[in-house]
Amino acid sequence: MRARRSSESSEKEVHPVFLIRDRVIRTSLYAAAALAAAALLSVPARAQDSLQVLTLEQAVQMSLSADPRVVAAESGISSAQASLLQARGAFLPTLNVSSTYGNSSNERLDPNSGNRVSENYTANTQLGYEIFSGGRRPAERRAARAQVDAATAGLRSERYTAVLATTEAFYAAAAAEEVLAASAQRLVRANQQLSFARTRLEVGTATRSDVLRAELEVGNARVAVIDAETAVRTSRLQLGQRVGVGTAVRPAPTPLPTTAPALPAPERLAVLAVERSPEVLAAEADLRASQAATRASYSTYVPSLRATAGYDWFSFEFPPSERSWSLRLTASLPVFNGFQREATVSRARAAERTADAAARAAAVTARTEASTAAEEVGAAEERAAITGRAVELAREDLEVQQERYQLGATTILELQASQVTLADAEVAAVRARQALATALARLEAVLGVPLAEVQ
Repeated sequence: MRARRSSESSEKEVHPVFLIRDRVIRTSLYAAAALAAAALLSVPARAQDSLQVLTLEQAVQMSLSADPRVVAAESGISSAQASLLQARGAFLPTLNVSSTYGNSSNERLDPNSGNRVSENYTANTQLGYEIFSGGRRPAERRAARAQVDAATAGLRSERYTAVLATTEAFYAAAAAEEVLAASAQRLVRANQQLSFARTRLEVGTATRSDVLRAELEVGNARVAVIDAETAVRTSRLQLGQRVGVGTAVRPAPTPLPTTAPALPAPERLAVLAVERSPEVLAAEADLRASQAATRASYSTYVPSLRATAGYDWFSFEFPPSERSWSLRLTASLPVFNGFQREATVSRARAAERTADAAARAAAVTARTEASTAAEEVGAAEERAAITGRAVELAREDLEVQQERYQLGATTILELQASQVTLADAEVAAVRARQALATALARLEAVLGVPLAEVQ
């Protein structure tokens, strides 16, 4: 060790001019390498000018308008509201007005006028009201109202699902751009390293192997840039697909989160998930609808009572002059209808049991997913902090290795190892922050409420 140190110190003393020259040349070549990397990235930058740039909020709004599941859920609400309107209308009387004109080749004798006529005119007005339905109408109204609630909860669920998918696509595109920037920095450092190696080779303080290894690292850095550019293009196309356009979309510059907001205790999150989760609300509404349908099915065993009143006009001449009225009160009870009532009740009870099991399973799933999502947020936040610190350490280590390599106190293998470690740390830090952003969005989707409103 002492011999090595003495040789290193003697080399410094013997080649002071070479060291000064080495620094000057390296500085100029570093600037050239930076310009080369900028030129390499200028083509994608010029291509970006024609791309549509969207913020996360804009992307979410566009995806909600374009997502077919969200549109179908909105149509489902309209259909459920129409059924509720129909169920409410069953409590109102019905009114029918009709008129008939008849003409025949066979003439008839009009007893009033004694003339033979072939034409006749009739008009009728009928008013009806179901006085008693055995509880069928109230049950149908409750079922229809529950279906509206289920459709509304289903829409919230589909919206949060679409928001989650769009958020994931947006942050994937943003992370891809950061990875591209990190890959470009790796290429700049690789070109700088190659410049160091060539300069040292010229002054006789390095071997041909150093230059070859540096060129190999430049090639690896270029491959990383190509892969990153491909990932950027792919992620932008996927984001464009999510927002409903057929072209690539560029995310607006958005920093990936490094920390998560303060979250309630896990038990509180589980309670919030059960209370607000769109899946749980939809399942509970389906259960209420099934229970109401079961009650409605038993109404077929109870007689119904309906009152009708009519007023008629009839004549062989227009306008009709003969008038009559009628009033009816009808009670109906199907004694036997081929076991249709029994089959209806059995199917309704089976559907209610299924809905009850689905509601209980949705509540358990919501609690589990809320706890899991909260754990993912905590783990992602820790990974983001660790990888962020790793970038700082790797960058400092590279600076030390570069200084040592300039002084001939280390080998190019150690310098390259530090460069690769820094590149990997930068990519890992980006992925960790992307995972944190995705975990936060997933927790919001589970809770069915923005985290800013969670207390």
